[in-house]
Amino acid sequence: MRRVATYLGVFAVAAVVLQLFVFDSMRLSIYFSPLAYVGFVLLLPVNARPLTMLLLGFATGVFVDVFEGTAGLHTAVTLWTAFSRRWVMLLTLGRETVEEQTAMPSAKLLGGAKFLRYVALAVAVHAMLCFSLEAETWGNYGQVATKALVSGAVTVWAVWATSLVFTIKTRKKA
Repeated sequence: MRRVATYLGVFAVAAVVLQLFVFDSMRLSIYFSPLAYVGFVLLLPVNARPLTMLLLGFATGVFVDVFEGTAGLHTAVTLWTAFSRRWVMLLTLGRETVEEQTAMPSAKLLGGAKFLRYVALAVAVHAMLCFSLEAETWGNYGQVATKALVSGAVTVWAVWATSLVFTIKTRKKA
């Protein structure tokens, strides 16, 4: 249990710190706004309990909202992502994979194509919802879709890279 708590703590801090100090300072245009913190929710173990998912999604969103001053935007979107995560996994990975796996989803565990489908769909929904709520209007739908596409692509890359970092096994020296 202590190992899991340590892992979750390090992982949460890494995801949120990446978001707050790296990706938020890289805003090159209005279309480039990566949402790397969503990787924390997407990369939790496949068999994580629903209540745990919701609580961790809520906490992640609140933490990002506090530091970005977005008054609940990221909390709402991250909570929705945590809630819909299992459905997205079932849709993209298949029931057998979801029921058999207990580890963190990764390209190594699931295969590159399945993992990419899972992350891309979850990030696309997350980004569209986030930027739609941020725009507060349906009049700028083209701009919202463009922002979601550009930021979503960078977010998928960030989640992929994070999964690689957290699934690398160290070699034992003989």
